[in-house]
Amino acid sequence: MTRATLHSSPRHQQGVALMIVILVFALVTILSVGMYNRQGLFLQTAGNIAAQTQAFQYALASETYGRRLLKADWDDDDEKKIFVDDLEFVKSSLFLPVEEAFLEAQFNDVQGKLNLNDLVDLAGTPNALMVDRLKALLSRLAIDSVKVDSIIDWLDENQESSNFDGAEDDIYLGLVPAYRNAGQPIVHLSELMLLPEITPDDYVSLLTHVTVLPQGKGLINVNTASAEVLQSLVTGLTDQQVEQLVAARDDKPWEDIASFKADPALNGLAVDTTDLSVHSEFFEIATRITLADRVVRLKSLIYRNTKDGVMSVLQRDQGQKYLITKDKAEL
Repeated sequence: MTRATLHSSPRHQQGVALMIVILVFALVTILSVGMYNRQGLFLQTAGNIAAQTQAFQYALASETYGRRLLKADWDDDDEKKIFVDDLEFVKSSLFLPVEEAFLEAQFNDVQGKLNLNDLVDLAGTPNALMVDRLKALLSRLAIDSVKVDSIIDWLDENQESSNFDGAEDDIYLGLVPAYRNAGQPIVHLSELMLLPEITPDDYVSLLTHVTVLPQGKGLINVNTASAEVLQSLVTGLTDQQVEQLVAARDDKPWEDIASFKADPALNGLAVDTTDLSVHSEFFEIATRITLADRVVRLKSLIYRNTKDGVMSVLQRDQGQKYLITKDKAEL
């Protein structure tokens, strides 16, 4: 070992030690910054989850409050022994500031619409009256891309096209991507977009006039049906006559189907009162909650038994965007 080596060795060791200290310090700094950033991300994520959960709980609370209002409405009808549901109960939306949140909600009477699942009965046989009513509605709305036979084939279990406009698996399997028809009642109205030829514009036009309820349960409430739906119920009903019907209904809702059938606007017209009603059992409670720049939407389908007022939540949907459509009334 040379003298130069002996003299330079301690300095060399000191340099190596200093580099190790700097490297360790750099690693500690990098880890600290990473942990800080990760902790900030965790806190932000936790805050987002907490706000989203809180907003959803507000939506559920709105649903519960809506059910109480439905029960109070039933109690009032039960006391009078006249079960009538009209547009007065569902005509407005409500808005209410709640602590740090803002609540908007509205009722929708689902039975003011045609139930597409009633196009076939429980045995899978087409319901001729319902078919005629839907065809009349489509004609009134000038909708050409929705084929009634295609909806019937979507509902029934067999693979035999009901008519020229029908569509079974042989049609759907030829599409890209390929799929099969349902062969069962429609669960969600968005299934209509799976039918051949239907256009988005016609789909949107039809949405406000049709619904999907359990088969045989979708009695049509003439007190809440739109003018277009009313025209689909009575053959030969003109625009002027349906305006008279709506005006009479707004002035005083029909308390029974006999009163509806006897309305002067229907003089001389044959009215088939099958599956018509003046009250409803199915309602939607649509809620939009805004909390800390986050929005939670909830649409709940509620069944209210006319016999005892007992209610059940049949469906909850968080996937719809435009829920609040009616004029607002402060609660």
